[in-house]
Amino acid sequence: MLNIERLLIIVILLFISSCSSNKLIGSWEFIELYEGTVPKIDTLKNKQNHSKYGTGILSFHQNKSFNSKELTGNYQNKDTLLKMKYNEGKDTVKMKIAYINKEYLLLSSISEKPNTWFYKRMKYKK
Repeated sequence: MLNIERLLIIVILLFISSCSSNKLIGSWEFIELYEGTVPKIDTLKNKQNHSKYGTGILSFHQNKSFNSKELTGNYQNKDTLLKMKYNEGKDTVKMKIAYINKEYLLLSSISEKPNTWFYKRMKYKK
């Protein structure tokens, strides 16, 4: 009986982790880059893209690949850690998923002076 309980716990944990990583899959429109971390998402929800950094789309795919503008690569994510390895680069970029839901994504750089990228999920017309 104990083995069945352990197996059930493992299955539940795998299901939960796959659900959270599935939130990332899709296309995200870049809205703004902020110095530091962003304490609350509520203040950003009505923002439109008027960034001095321009526009862009960041897309995450189920096969663990991603693309951003003309660049492509592969990613790994576990809990709030996102590792992005560009095909053209040597280094892996480590980001913290500061916030994610169906509509919004905040990615923060992991450094002494972090920056935070704010994205909105792309909505496609049917």
